[in-house]
Amino acid sequence: MRDLNYQLKQLCQRNRGGSFATQRDRGRVLDLVANQLRELGYRHMDAASLNPKHVQRLIERRHGN
Repeated sequence: MRDLNYQLKQLCQRNRGGSFATQRDRGRVLDLVANQLRELGYRHMDAASLNPKHVQRLIERRHGN
């Protein structure tokens, strides 16, 4: 498993909040985010290294810019 995916999964397991469905959905979204960042060329990332620029790139990807 990739480092970022694993760290985000561990973060979800340590910080359980909401219903089981909410927890499952949160984990899936974070897994998707980690996979999309890897597709955008970001390698060797940690959960602590996520910045607003990464979020901006994901938004641009979503809107097709």
